[in-house]
Amino acid sequence: MTVLVIIVGLALWGGAYLISCALHPYIACGRCKGNKQLYSTSFEGAYGDCWRCHGTGRKRRAGAKLIGRGED
Repeated sequence: MTVLVIIVGLALWGGAYLISCALHPYIACGRCKGNKQLYSTSFEGAYGDCWRCHGTGRKRRAGAKLIGRGED
């Protein structure tokens, strides 16, 4: 009985997560925090596009990749 409750709970949580990913496929980039730029640690005032998000400031969620929502 307990295992069934856990399985049903995980299925409901997973479904809610995928619906959330369909509605909101992106999160802020963890490296630049959504600022789109990274500043140099060696040269004051120097900056460039974030290498992780390629200057978009956002990253596609794992669930959005799974259901094919959004684009890289």
